[in-house]
Amino acid sequence: MRLTILLVEDNSADADLLIESLSTDSFSKAWQFIHVERLGKALQCLEQQSVDVVLLDLSLPDSHGLDGITQMQTVAPYVPIVVLTGRDDTEMAIQAVAKGAQDYLVKGQISTQLLTRAIRYAIERTQIFKQLKASECRFRAVFDQTFQFMVLLSPDGIVLELNQALANVEASRLDALLHSPIWETERWGYAEPIQQWMKNAIAAAAQGQIVRDEIQVLSTQGELRWLDFSLKPLKDETNKVVLLIAESRDISDRKLIEAKMLQTLEQQQALNQLKSDFVAMSSHEFRTPLTTIRMATELLEKYSHKLTEAKRAQHFERIYAAIASMLHLLDEVLLLGKVDAGGLHYEPAPLELTTYCHDLIETLQLTTKSNHKIIFHCSDEPIQGEMDQSLIHHMLTNLLSNAIKYSPDQGAVWLDVNCQSDCVKFQIKDEGMGIPLQDQQHLFETFYRANNVGKIQGTGLGLAIVKKCVELHQGQIQLSSDVGIGTTVTIMLPRFCAATSS
Repeated sequence: MRLTILLVEDNSADADLLIESLSTDSFSKAWQFIHVERLGKALQCLEQQSVDVVLLDLSLPDSHGLDGITQMQTVAPYVPIVVLTGRDDTEMAIQAVAKGAQDYLVKGQISTQLLTRAIRYAIERTQIFKQLKASECRFRAVFDQTFQFMVLLSPDGIVLELNQALANVEASRLDALLHSPIWETERWGYAEPIQQWMKNAIAAAAQGQIVRDEIQVLSTQGELRWLDFSLKPLKDETNKVVLLIAESRDISDRKLIEAKMLQTLEQQQALNQLKSDFVAMSSHEFRTPLTTIRMATELLEKYSHKLTEAKRAQHFERIYAAIASMLHLLDEVLLLGKVDAGGLHYEPAPLELTTYCHDLIETLQLTTKSNHKIIFHCSDEPIQGEMDQSLIHHMLTNLLSNAIKYSPDQGAVWLDVNCQSDCVKFQIKDEGMGIPLQDQQHLFETFYRANNVGKIQGTGLGLAIVKKCVELHQGQIQLSSDVGIGTTVTIMLPRFCAATSS
């Protein structure tokens, strides 16, 4: 295939000499010449036909100096240019090459061999440049079109370049990002542990390791976002790491879904455990009253005619008590289930606590039929508040019942109510068996009972219900106890509530 040479030379003698010189070359049949005397004509020629190489004189009637190189590259950027000049000027030669010329030849020093070699080398170098440019374009297309964030780093962690996806996100702080250590950028520099992690990752990747992890960074909106981040080393032919490629993609949505799935799993496991505990508890707690009912019923059925009126009344009383015990257990289970399902709502209303507590204590002493004395003390009379009476009933009834149940016969139980400007303090105190220290941290868990309760009946639901009711009131509860001395439960509730919540 013949190569087309565009000779741009206004001196006809120099042009003839050059053409003649190349014509005597062994490759002369490979050349095809186009000769023009002005830069303008040369530019027209480059626009109209294919040219393989340009021999350009720097001194032309319509152009002088290096400007001709720039104009030619604008029209035909991939056509190699060999500069011809009458001046042996090293500085000019360097500038010409910097402008894009492939070589610089001085007239009068040009041999056929030198000119031929310059032309061939210029064409070869341009072809290599075109290949590199095409490769760079392919790389840039992949680099910029990927949806993942990509950053090119030096082996010591300096940000050299970032792809379009990340540039769009970092637009407002792009200048601060480029040419900075990546751990000092706003995205990674918000916390010292994250900075240290990145420094360690850069050091490992610079040694040839691939680093990948899920880590939180600071977004442009100031939010913490999860990234799947990786660092890959790029090595040269000597196996030296010359570049680090950082890739990342936002996985915050996936993390949120995982967290929700984990929460759902934990809730399901808790529900399964709750069901298991309920089966174990109910099989025990229902068995005792059912056995009592069965035995009393059998006695009444078989021996009613032999029993005195007092004995029959005693058996009926046992049946009623057993039924009441089972109903109480069902009520507690249903109430706890209602709380867990979000069906129990906090509905505050005006409540006069002094009278309410007096009435509750009177009712409790009648229903429990115990010999215990409940001592009530109130700091003010009356105490006006805004609370949920139903929740207050559950709290105080459970705590006072527990205090009675675990106190010695004919013992005393205290209920103190103290009014403050913005809250009400309830304190229930007994002198009962107390609770072992190792059990105290678990007492508000569903179905949990202390190890020292022995055969005293109970479901382990009372304190769990109390805590739920306190939480719905947005209050606080504390318990202190010593074995053999007694237990004190303190509840702090807001005295007034501006809005209803659930």
